[in-house]
Amino acid sequence: MSKYTFHKDPERKQSKEIKATEISEPETTFDLSSFSKEESSASDSGSKRIGRPAKNKVYSTIRIQKSNINRINAFQNTLDFETQDDIVSFMLDRLDNTLEPEQRTMFEMYMKAYESRDKKKQK
Repeated sequence: MSKYTFHKDPERKQSKEIKATEISEPETTFDLSSFSKEESSASDSGSKRIGRPAKNKVYSTIRIQKSNINRINAFQNTLDFETQDDIVSFMLDRLDNTLEPEQRTMFEMYMKAYESRDKKKQK
């Protein structure tokens, strides 16, 4: 058996020349006085806060069909309510006022049952 001989490419291990990097100057620099003016104008322009409302409300999720969500949003915009929660509360109050005495009794019984169940879950 003969030994293998490897012929390396003579150009393979040549190092490339590294060019000097020119230091660039920034177009603008930070100015504290203009930054404080921008910060104050940005905070004044936003009337609504981002995130959950701070009204000590406890939220839960319900499953609603997309068509009903569109109806709720349409009523919300038509009647100028701020949130979906406000329009749903308004509609439930209107429905609550139209209950007959027998339905009112059943409604109050169900409400007591659901409220007691929620209290048990919280403990």
